Amino acid sequence: MSTKLLKSILSSDLRKVVRRHVAIELVRRPVGMVRIELFDHGCLIAAIEDHNLFVNSGLPALAALMGGDVTGEFAAAVGFGSAGTTPSLTDTGLTAPAYYKTLDSHSEDGAGSVTLNWSLGVADTGAVGVNIQELGLFANKTAVTLPGATPPSPMLARKTISPILFTSSMSLSGVWTLTF
Repeated sequence: MSTKLLKSILSSDLRKVVRRHVAIELVRRPVGMVRIELFDHGCLIAAIEDHNLFVNSGLPALAALMGGDVTGEFAAAVGFGSAGTTPSLTDTGLTAPAYYKTLDSHSEDGAGSVTLNWSLGVADTGAVGVNIQELGLFANKTAVTLPGATPPSPMLARKTISPILFTSSMSLSGVWTLTF
C-alpha cells in the first residue's frame, strides 16, 4: 500500500472519529434550575437558586418519552442525599443516608419548560438527621414505594448544596425547572 493512500485512509478515519466526538459533545441536555427555601420553626432562613446537571442516566428516559413509552419514564420523585461531591454526567444515585419522596405537582409553560414542585416537612420523619448536601430528580420506573430510603430510578438530574442537617423543626420547599 502506498504511503499516500495510507495517509488518505488514516486521515479519513481520523476525520470521522473527530466528527463523531464533536457530535457527542454537542448533545444538548435539558437545562435545569433548582430553587429551594429553607424554613426553621416557620421562619425563612435561607433561599438557594442554582443550576443542576442533567445526568446520562436520564437520557434514555427522555428518548423513551419521545418514542411514546410513558411507563415510569417521567419525573416522579425528589431525593435528598448526604454527599457533597461535584455532580458528574455518570451519576446514577444519591449517597446514603438519603430520603426520597414523590413530587408534589408540576406545571408546563407551553414553551419547552416544566416546573416540578416538591417539599420536605415535619411529616417526613425519615429525613430527620440526614445531612442534606445533594438533591436528585428521579423517574420511578422501578415502582419504589415512596416516601422512604429506597432509591427510585433512573436518576434524571443532580444538584449539590451547602449542608443542611435536617431536623424535625425544619421544612424545605422547592421547584425544579427543566427547559428543553
